[in-house]
Formats: sequence, C-alpha cells, structure tokens
Amino acid sequence: MNNNIKAIVKRIKKAKNIAVFTHINPDFDALSSALSLVEVFNKRGKKSYLFSKDKLTDNQESIYNKNLINSKCNFEEYDLFISVDVPTVARLGDYGADFIKQDNTIVLDHHENNGLVGSLNYIDIKSSSCAEIVFKVLKSLKYKITSDVATLLYSGLAGDTNSFINSNVNEESFKAALELMKLGADINKINEYQFKSKTKKEIEFIKYLWDNVNIVKNCAYCLIDYTTLKSMKGSKNDCDFYSTELIKLRGVNYSFSIIEDKKGIFSISLRSKSGYDVKKVAEKLNGGGHVCAAGAKINAGDIQEAKNKVISIILK
Repeated sequence: MNNNIKAIVKRIKKAKNIAVFTHINPDFDALSSALSLVEVFNKRGKKSYLFSKDKLTDNQESIYNKNLINSKCNFEEYDLFISVDVPTVARLGDYGADFIKQDNTIVLDHHENNGLVGSLNYIDIKSSSCAEIVFKVLKSLKYKITSDVATLLYSGLAGDTNSFINSNVNEESFKAALELMKLGADINKINEYQFKSKTKKEIEFIKYLWDNVNIVKNCAYCLIDYTTLKSMKGSKNDCDFYSTELIKLRGVNYSFSIIEDKKGIFSISLRSKSGYDVKKVAEKLNGGGHVCAAGAKINAGDIQEAKNKVISIILK
C-alpha cells in the first residue's frame, strides 16, 4: 500500500490549494504534523489550512497559530487533501465521509493502518511520531525548513515520545531531534509549554486523578463521568494525560482512563509498559493505536459498564 515519497512530493508540488486534516481531539503530534505542512505550503504560495473543529488547549495555543486552522471545509476549493496521524476514517470526524470521496488524497501516518487509504500513502509504524514522517516529506520537497517549522516538528516528536521516555523511542527519534535542533528548533519553548507548564485548572484535574486512582492487579485506572467533568468546567482534553501518568506507577503494566465527554459516549485512553500490548485491547473495542499507547471510543449504559468491558479484556 505504501508509495514512495517521490510520488508524494510530485503530487504536492503540482497542487495549488491543499486541505490538511488530522484526528479528532488532536494531540501535539497531530497538530505539529498538520500545521508544519500548512505553514510551509502557505510560504510557497499555496492556499492551505488545517481543518479541525476541536478547540486548542491553553498550552497548545501557546505553540500553534490558530489562524491556520479552519472549521468549515469547502472541498471544491481544494485540489489536494492530506491526512496526517489518522489510521481510520472515523478518526477524521465530520470530514471523513468527504475525504474518502476525493480522488486526490495523501495519507501520512505512523499507526498501523485500519482502513483509511488515500490515492497515495506513506505509513511507517516504526516512526515514533507522525512529525518524523512529515519531516522526511518536507526534506524531500526541498522546501526551506525555518526555525519556526523545526520547532513545530520537534513539538510533535517530543509529544508522542513523552519527551523521549516512551518505549516507541528509537535511534531515528534522536536523529530527527538532532536535525531539528540544528535547524533552530526552540526546544526550551516546547519543554516549557508541553512539560513544565501547569494552569490552576490543570492542577485541579491532577488532584482529581490521584484522589480517584484505582488498581486491579497490574492495571491502574481513573474514571470521570459527564456530570463530574462538567462540574469541573472541563473537557476531554483536560484529562488526556491520565493514562500516561498512571503507567508510571511501580508494579503497574497497564493503565487506562475513561472520560464521558458526551452522555453515554466514553473515550478510553490506554498505556502500557514495555512487553505489554494495549493496541490489542483497543482493537477489541474497535479502536487502535500503538503497542504502548492506544485508544477507543465506546457506547455504554454508564461508566461502570464501560470500565468492566476494558478490565475484562485486559485481564484476559
């Protein structure tokens, strides 16, 4: 299914108006991968936007230019459509149905593909972040990578490796980081906003996590239902770090969080230590991801029913 980068480069150079998409509830890697492309395309005289209906978090707003993000896409205005960091049509949200109807699409991803196929595809599951794949494409295009774009790409690389401590880190991760630093990536800015900065609201959600952690055998989890989430004036983005924090507990090999961001709809985030596979867990819930980091969204009667589904799969 993979096409070589040369074919992708040729297609991008030919295009005049490029629409870029990523997954719903985008993380740092998704935003970095998409916006680095948009930034470069616009500087080359191409009309380009990232199309997303999700609101940026406070820390994301400190890094990314939200003027490059649009919510409504008129597909007729564009001659090329690029998806980054998205393995399934469903993860494209409201744009999925229209994206797959187009004849001129490119899919760039580092997840094991689960159904989203473009007319051209570059999928590398060995890459620790989608930002690394976008970096390869930009280098192959021979477009100038400014320090601002290098900073964006570094943000994605650092985000998906959790500042280079996740088990998906490999030699290529460090090589990419070194190259981006040489291109002027502001790693101090990224470290400050992604890893060292907490708002009062974030502290409240951290407190909720550690007040409500549960452990069953070698699995730690935290649940937050719709009523509680709204009473704290929060959203799913405020809790996305829960599973990442819980996997740090000694003696825990699996962690997950369940967030009821809409009534009856439960977002599940899963993490595991080296040697344990949460991608298989997510796939049984019609989700996906990586061996060490995966997710899914399910319907259930209540959050306890959703929790029981996840635990039963993990324990098996």
